[in-house]
Amino acid sequence: MKNFKSLTLCFVFALLTLGSVGDATADNILINSDFETGDLTGWEVFGLNANATVTVESPDNGPALPGMYNAFMSNHSEASGLTLKQTTPAGGAVGGLISYSFDLKLDQADLGGVLFVEIFAEASGIGIVGGSGLMGPFWPWGNWNTYSGTFNAPANTDFYTVQIMANTGANIDTNCVAHVDNVILDVPGVVSSDISSMGAVKALFR
Repeated sequence: MKNFKSLTLCFVFALLTLGSVGDATADNILINSDFETGDLTGWEVFGLNANATVTVESPDNGPALPGMYNAFMSNHSEASGLTLKQTTPAGGAVGGLISYSFDLKLDQADLGGVLFVEIFAEASGIGIVGGSGLMGPFWPWGNWNTYSGTFNAPANTDFYTVQIMANTGANIDTNCVAHVDNVILDVPGVVSSDISSMGAVKALFR
């Protein structure tokens, strides 16, 4: 039985690698959306300095999917915007009803510190053509919470940008410290090529 389960897990992982697991009409298009690679593969970070960092931590995990890792954003720099960002490949997306969700845990936000999330629908040569609008500030402190919603992206959309912002105020001892996990962006007609969302595979064996 153990060998059968191992073979089944390998088979499911191979299907996920090919983008064949789940609903073929909508799938999460983000790379390493659950940070289960143990690093920031697929993500960019802006606003880094000695007092503003983003690392991948373990063991701690958001509630949406099983796993061991999360992205830890720690900003203690005055009047600073620390941003975790991912942009999908141009031409690899379409418009329509877009579903999103993400897990957040806010550790601390003092003296002007705020945590925001924003998703942009973009068109090559034009820029932002739609999106979720600015979401946040997020509360409460100390517990994981899953946030989800939808928005309609224009027909000329051909790529998306997700950004999580841990911003601070212009005050001494300002801070914004938070955890991010399981960032999902489902786009109609686009099948994921993400080979690193092991949380989704593990969920099949719950």
